[in-house]
Amino acid sequence: MAGVNELQLLTTSIGEFAVDAIGRETINGLQVVMEAVDRLGHVSIALKDNSDAEQKRVLRELFDIERMYYDEAALAFQFIHELEPDIAAKANVPVYCYA
Repeated sequence: MAGVNELQLLTTSIGEFAVDAIGRETINGLQVVMEAVDRLGHVSIALKDNSDAEQKRVLRELFDIERMYYDEAALAFQFIHELEPDIAAKANVPVYCYA
């Protein structure tokens, strides 16, 4: 099993790439929560424009990121209305938050 620091670095890297790829100006927030055992990263995105067209654009960007990390982690994506504010305090796993 990977060390916590390695998983936190992976989680942060995925989150920062996602924010840059999607565009900071188009999101209200983004969270990545990484499960340590199976290395599954849950990526939650709160968009300013939550239209179908914008979600499709964002998913295309996220699928490119998923391919970048294919050998290191599996990623699952979901669109949300707002970020869970205290996820880092409650989670006992690596977390990345951009708000």
